[in-house]
Amino acid sequence: MDTWFVTWDRPEYKEWAKVISGGYSLVVVRKEEKNYLCVRASLLMGVKGLPVFKVLEEKNFSLKEEADKQIQNWKK
Repeated sequence: MDTWFVTWDRPEYKEWAKVISGGYSLVVVRKEEKNYLCVRASLLMGVKGLPVFKVLEEKNFSLKEEADKQIQNWKK
């Protein structure tokens, strides 16, 4: 499955996921007090079957448009 789907859709936090081997690839944008935090991560099943969240990349932007552009680039 190579399709991104929405997992969270709140004004302050949006998250998309895509199925990968062993779990999910995630991209997140979070509105913080003075900026927008963008994160690219993996959610993988751990040894005991519980998910392990691993941050791969993290960026901050002052404008929403910049954050949205980064999320779209990661989803390519």
